[in-house]
Amino acid sequence: MFPFLPPIFHAVHNEEAPQASRAASAPLATVKHAVAAPETELRRWRRTFDAHAAVEVNGEKFLDERSFVNAIAPASSVSKIQRSQYGILFKVADSGKRGVVSWEDFVVFETSLKRPDADYWIAFSWFDVDGSGTITFDEFKNVFAASLGSDSIPFNFDCDWIKLYLGKKDGKKAGTHVLGYNEFTQLMKGLQGERLRQAFAYLDKDQDGFILPEQFKRIILELAGHKLSDAVIERLPTLCTITPGGRISYSEVIAFHNVIREMDMVERVIREATRKSKDGRIDLNDFLDHSAASTRYGLFSPMEAQIIFHFAGRGNARQRLSLLDFAQLLDPGWQAPTEVASVEKVSSAKAFGTQLLQSLYNFGLGGIAGAFGATVVYPIDLGASFFYFG
Repeated sequence: MFPFLPPIFHAVHNEEAPQASRAASAPLATVKHAVAAPETELRRWRRTFDAHAAVEVNGEKFLDERSFVNAIAPASSVSKIQRSQYGILFKVADSGKRGVVSWEDFVVFETSLKRPDADYWIAFSWFDVDGSGTITFDEFKNVFAASLGSDSIPFNFDCDWIKLYLGKKDGKKAGTHVLGYNEFTQLMKGLQGERLRQAFAYLDKDQDGFILPEQFKRIILELAGHKLSDAVIERLPTLCTITPGGRISYSEVIAFHNVIREMDMVERVIREATRKSKDGRIDLNDFLDHSAASTRYGLFSPMEAQIIFHFAGRGNARQRLSLLDFAQLLDPGWQAPTEVASVEKVSSAKAFGTQLLQSLYNFGLGGIAGAFGATVVYPIDLGASFFYFG
């Protein structure tokens, strides 16, 4: 993480900015005029920019929102990510808030995507409405609330969890606690967990610690639907079959969310375990054994492992599964194979690996855009699978 946040998306064209803001924006000039990128990369960006620029003023080309989306979005549709949702990123790239993106803005945007914390950085830029380099309670509330649809599960901004980060919203000390970049990243890292807790409590009307399968599906679709394949989404209600009763407990909801959050490690454990297996298959105990051996504290609980095998095994968590069997859980773009491709071949594992990497490439930036469009915050969990288009 970086100890300060140069406001590269804000105050760039603000002639009235205070002296402190001008000083803070100095790194932008360095980024714009001495971009640490290979020449071939800049040429590629330039070709993309010139090919899509739809606005010209005094001989200078610009991207409007539509042409910007065309420039950065994949040619083929990304599962569950609407092209219109990429417009959120346009608002970040439009540093001067002029309704257009210049070549310099485009270079800064593409360069920022190369940062290891690009998802956090873009989220901060979106929440930092006034470009001050800090985020107030009102900024956080207004941006987050605006991202929630009219039929979304409500979020209580007066909860104790928010107060721990931003203090009380009223009273003598109201507004005195603002978040710098590093503090903001910690809030965002935990925000989905708080939203999950609130969503469960909101739907658990009788407070007996259970919700119905369709309510569980609603929560997951709002928080993480863009990270799951259609096959997994269709089977979400079947989580109620893991334990008797036909309902889903809070423990099961948290366990499922943890699996999604740690999907990179899920894949790593599965790949390593199946590679070491004599027949290329593993069962639930093999997964837990390899997880315990490869992580310091045993990252996955038995319930989480059961959930992984439940969805990968299409309801039968006791099977020995191959890497291909886990594809529908690991790859958000997974689709059911055709009858011709249904016969398992030796080369299928390699084909799946290539397909998964391609999906992640297309899904990285789309995941940020899609998540911003849904809840603004979920791109924070996509850091390890982040790719940029160039």
